[in-house]
Amino acid sequence: MSEALREAVDRFTSAYPGAGELTATAIPGLTLVRAAAPSGLVHAINRPLVCLVLQGSKHVTTGNQAFTFSGGASLLITADVPTVSQITEASAERPYLSLVLELDSAVLAELLAQVDGTPPPGPVHSVAVDPTETEAADTALRLMRLLDRPASIGVLQAQLVRELHYWLMLGRHGPAMRALG
Repeated sequence: MSEALREAVDRFTSAYPGAGELTATAIPGLTLVRAAAPSGLVHAINRPLVCLVLQGSKHVTTGNQAFTFSGGASLLITADVPTVSQITEASAERPYLSLVLELDSAVLAELLAQVDGTPPPGPVHSVAVDPTETEAADTALRLMRLLDRPASIGVLQAQLVRELHYWLMLGRHGPAMRALG
C-alpha cells in the first residue's frame, strides 16, 4: 500500500480534529476514517462501497461471514447488506486510517460497455476483502491530492472516481465489480 496515500489521509484527517471518526470531503461519496482507539461494535446497512485500509485493523461481520483485515487490504461491499464492524487496532500514535468511496453502478455499467474480454474467473460475493492493488492505491492518492486544490475537484474528480472503479473492476475484486455493474 502506498505510504504517500496513508500520509495524505493522516494529514487530511488530522486537520479536522473535531470531525470525529468520519471526515466528509468535498468529493462526493469520498469519506475518510480516523480512529485513535479501538471502537465498539457498529451496526450499519452499507451501500456498495470500497474501503481501502491504510493503517490499523478492523473486523467486519455480515451474515455468517467474518473478515479481519488491516493496512494494505481493501473491503468491497457490492450490495446493501447489514454489517457489524469494529476497529480492533488503533492508537493515538498509530490511528486506524481508511479511505471509503461509494461505488457507482452507472459508472461500472459504462465501463463494462467499453471493456473487452471475458470477466475474470472467481466467485462473486457481496462482501470481500483482498489486498489493495497498486493501481487502485495510486488512483486514490491522486483523488486525495485534489483535496489540496479545491478548484480542480469539479474538473477532475469524476475522471479519477471512474479510473478507480476501472482498476477495481480489472483487479481481484473484478468479478464482484462486474456483477454490480
